[in-house]
Amino acid sequence: MVFTHYLAFGDDKKVLTVEEDKKAWGEYGKALQKYNLKLTGPFGPFGVKEGGAFILEGTIENFEKYIGSEAFAKCPLTNVRTISLYKMPWA
Repeated sequence: MVFTHYLAFGDDKKVLTVEEDKKAWGEYGKALQKYNLKLTGPFGPFGVKEGGAFILEGTIENFEKYIGSEAFAKCPLTNVRTISLYKMPWA
């Protein structure tokens, strides 16, 4: 089993205007490049209490290096929960 995607849910760190929000997510996406992680999102999740969600794609090694990094600190969300996903062998 090899993890390839990380589905994350969280709450906004602070209320931002649409332009500030776009800028914050753009800066976060750029910071993730150092860890070879690709950002998809943000999304508005349905079915969870958190107000924001996103997906990261990359190796588990790169994801583990990212945790606690300066890129991690740039995430526009707080109280983030992550679900690690692996690709089904037949997919």
